[in-house]
Amino acid sequence: MNSFFLSQSTPHFPGLVLGPGWGTSPGPAPGASGGPGGSEMELQKMLIDERMRCENHKTNYQTLKAEHTRLQDAFMRVQWEFKGLLGDRQAQQEKLQLLLAEFRGELLDKTRQLEESRLHVTTPQRLDLLRAQLQQEMEAPVRERFNKLQEEAERYRSEYNKLRYDYTLFKSQSDYQHQEATRMLEERNMRFEAEVCVCVCVYIYIYIYIYIYTHCVCVYLHTHTHMGVRHNHKE
Repeated sequence: MNSFFLSQSTPHFPGLVLGPGWGTSPGPAPGASGGPGGSEMELQKMLIDERMRCENHKTNYQTLKAEHTRLQDAFMRVQWEFKGLLGDRQAQQEKLQLLLAEFRGELLDKTRQLEESRLHVTTPQRLDLLRAQLQQEMEAPVRERFNKLQEEAERYRSEYNKLRYDYTLFKSQSDYQHQEATRMLEERNMRFEAEVCVCVCVYIYIYIYIYIYTHCVCVYLHTHTHMGVRHNHKE
């Protein structure tokens, strides 16, 4: 039975260690019929095997303990997740119940309105009268709105014509002022060019006068200097 249990448990608990003697029933000690030396060696061997089995038991216990802790943590985590999912499901169910109650109330209201409408069904003459009254009530605001839009269009048209007239008047005034400014600018340019010509002529005249005067002074000085030199030479 131990060998079957361990063979089934080993794949799930890879940390288990199967020592010698697991799954086998102890048989008769070999050499039991020998002397005292054989009995002592057999006892030492059995003691060593027992120690190994104890170590294996200890290792398997630690492995099973760690696996148990891991499985317990996983179970607690799954339990918390399950509680959360259960709470979400209950909240969804409550929400669906509220929506269902709301839809049922709306359905009852619509059914009652339908019944009332069936009770208030009128004759064709009454229906034609209601249709004409409804058409008149619908056309009245539309006609009023159309009249207001037409009045606004007339007002905008008159304002546009006024603005167009003002624009034409301002454009003509602007053109006239531009022409006057152009004419005055041309006159000023002509006057400036004439003044520049006069200034240039005066400058040329002054320059020629100064040149002639300087030349005459130089000739005069040269002549008198030469005559003085001759007079000094004769003396």
